[in-house]
Amino acid sequence: MISATAHSFGSYIGGTGRLLGMLLAALVGGHALRRLLVPAYEGALALLAALVLAVALVVLPLEVIGSFGLLRPGWMLVACAVPAVVAALLAFRFAPRPPRRVSAPEVAPWAFAVAAVVAAVAVAQWTMPSLLNLDRGMFGGDSTWYHLPFAIHFAQSHSTWGLLYTDPLKLTAWFYPASSELVGSIGIVLFHDDWLYPLLNLGWLCLGLLAGWCLGRPRGVGPSCAVAAAIALDSGVLVFTQAGEARNDEMGIALLLAFAALLYNGYREGGRGALAVAGLAGGLAASVKLTMLAPVGVTAAIALFAIAVRGRRGGPVGALVMVAAGVVSGGYWYLRNLVHAGNPIPEVHRIGPLELPFPRQMDLYPRPPRSVADYLGNSHVMSAWFVPGLKEALGPLWPAVLALALLGAVWAMVGSREAIAAALGAAAIVTFVVYLFTPLTAAGPPGEPAGFFTNTRYLLPGVALGLVLLPPARPLRLNRRLRGATLVVLAGIFGVGAVTGPGWEARFLWGSVLAAGALIVLPALAMRARRVPAVAGRRVRLALGGVLAVVLLVPAIALGHGAENRYLRRHYSLAALRAQASGAPVLTFAWARDQHDRRIGIAGAGELFFDQAFFAGDEDSNVVRYVGRPQPHGGFRIPPSCRSFRRLVNRGRFDFLVTTEFGDNEPNRRRYPLAEWVKGDPALELIRTEKSFPQTVYTYRVRGRLDPGGCPS
Repeated sequence: MISATAHSFGSYIGGTGRLLGMLLAALVGGHALRRLLVPAYEGALALLAALVLAVALVVLPLEVIGSFGLLRPGWMLVACAVPAVVAALLAFRFAPRPPRRVSAPEVAPWAFAVAAVVAAVAVAQWTMPSLLNLDRGMFGGDSTWYHLPFAIHFAQSHSTWGLLYTDPLKLTAWFYPASSELVGSIGIVLFHDDWLYPLLNLGWLCLGLLAGWCLGRPRGVGPSCAVAAAIALDSGVLVFTQAGEARNDEMGIALLLAFAALLYNGYREGGRGALAVAGLAGGLAASVKLTMLAPVGVTAAIALFAIAVRGRRGGPVGALVMVAAGVVSGGYWYLRNLVHAGNPIPEVHRIGPLELPFPRQMDLYPRPPRSVADYLGNSHVMSAWFVPGLKEALGPLWPAVLALALLGAVWAMVGSREAIAAALGAAAIVTFVVYLFTPLTAAGPPGEPAGFFTNTRYLLPGVALGLVLLPPARPLRLNRRLRGATLVVLAGIFGVGAVTGPGWEARFLWGSVLAAGALIVLPALAMRARRVPAVAGRRVRLALGGVLAVVLLVPAIALGHGAENRYLRRHYSLAALRAQASGAPVLTFAWARDQHDRRIGIAGAGELFFDQAFFAGDEDSNVVRYVGRPQPHGGFRIPPSCRSFRRLVNRGRFDFLVTTEFGDNEPNRRRYPLAEWVKGDPALELIRTEKSFPQTVYTYRVRGRLDPGGCPS
């Protein structure tokens, strides 16, 4: 078939209209619920609460309709619109007049400017690789291995309930929480391609920066906390692995910071409504990534004690409301796991003497699993791998970053005299400890932890929490000079890390300037307009709001159609594949890009499943399935025999079959001779053979049913 190189303008406008309708409904509903639940919030804090509620009003309804196979444009718009209308009606009828506003101490203009510049630089740095991937496609290993395939699967099946078995590895990625992929599937459903996906993490970066500001807001150190959040969110490892990619660490950390900020403010100034909003944020964070469970769980447990036992605002009922909100917003994927595997977290096999159901996978990993703790006494590994990895991940000043994060966490836990600050400090410490003992943090052959750098992202939730807890520490906020010095030091650390970090692409300079202006500068000016005297302030805010809407929407709509079609023409093209996928079967991937509405079976090792998103084609219309045998409790294995393999190929009703020579590289390669299993079957026509690393790749056209009885002896 001829590859589509363009979508019609009508199709683009239709998708854009539905997307804007969903976003507008979510924002209206979030604002209405904010007025109901936390009417006293204003400014940045009100905006953060409204945005978290808006995210919940997108994710939760889509989870509901996705459970019934209704992830279709019309149903998605209705699912977002109905809760928004109900929330607006409730707010119109029951929202109280705002009581005493939760005001914050004045922030010096220069401090505000420093925070705005830091945020703008972070957004500019992230925009460049995002625009790069908007040209070439996403090449991050996890993006093409399971994040993007899950989003495509949701869009193709219109369902969130079924499991997509991506590979026979031990990791069972299909049981990971998938709110990030659900959000990513929205664009695929509405536009019939994934051109918006490389831009999503820019939004989560902005949410995380806003959350950092809000955590420091009550103590008058919002600028310093925003800069502290930027150090973590704009760290080298996150720019390298998240910017322009489908990975979900940035979303998880941003929602974790939102949870921390809303809980800290809600405990101090709010009531049950404030605790409910905080609980929603915590649950959403846990619905994105397993690494969020430790910080969210520890914080919530200590907060429950502080709220319920100490009789703080909201009391026991408020504590229960917070927990219930977290369970509602974060429990969907764990409930799905419980139904499919009999265990909400199948990666956990045992609790004390109790053995839990779990999928008994083959002992296969991308890299041999090892933790950082395994090498803590190995000076060679620490000097040759850990020190360079930390420098690349956190910047040249990585010892200062880790020291300040640890200092902030410890001070919050033992010196703050605030229960929620102590809870957040304890959560950061626990996250550090869990990181040390988590498998895969130092994955690789013995003495060669090649996975250390990329998996330092598992450390970033603790680093982010520790850093944002530092500026509110009493010794650093006693007077203006100390607050100013803290801000200058943090801004300097950020600057060094940003300048020496990855992502900078001169050819995308003007695009990054536009993004920084639209996402940071104009909103910052709108925030400062609130300081203008009453009548003029309203006029200025209305004017800036209009300008902001025009700057964001009109160019986005005008340029979006061209950007989408450019993406369709260029992403995963042969030139891009050759430049980015060295050693992979790039000719096979380029062939798959031009296939539409085909069923493609894949089986084998190496790049076949790590890059399986390429097989979906330029419009994500190909159904891609790994040929394997489902096991009890959601397990999935390589078929053990030729007969079994051929039967599974027949069951898959594939148009094409792509295999490597063996089903594994080492140590099981000879047990699964895939090329021998299909050799000579008249139903298969070999159309391509490509030598690649680590194995040759074969592509077959499936012309009928394979004969299990014709297997070689």
